[in-house]
Amino acid sequence: MNTMPPGGHQDQPIPELAVLNDAFEDFLAQTEHELICRKREVRALRHRARRQRRREVPLRTRAAQSLRKMLSMGLVAAGTVSFGGGGVLLLTGDLDAAKDAFTMSAAAWGAAGATTPPRS
Repeated sequence: MNTMPPGGHQDQPIPELAVLNDAFEDFLAQTEHELICRKREVRALRHRARRQRRREVPLRTRAAQSLRKMLSMGLVAAGTVSFGGGGVLLLTGDLDAAKDAFTMSAAAWGAAGATTPPRS
């Protein structure tokens, strides 16, 4: 392979790089600014993609997801109240009622775990 230019001219001018003319700090500042701009662009594109996905999901599906989430939170609250009531019943000495309250709280928490929407 021949690296010589045609005609045998060896004194070709080397193009000057703009990076070498600036101070190194200026180059770093410019690069950091470009990085910040790119991060903003990526964030905006991700936000736009999320909004687009939300628009594509039908209203009925979103309503079902919201209902499932509210049902799950309600079951967790009911289990917590039942557990607290079972503790009070246990302290008062009513062991059978306390056992039933603890069973009901475990069932409510289990149902809440079963109705939790899957993470995507």
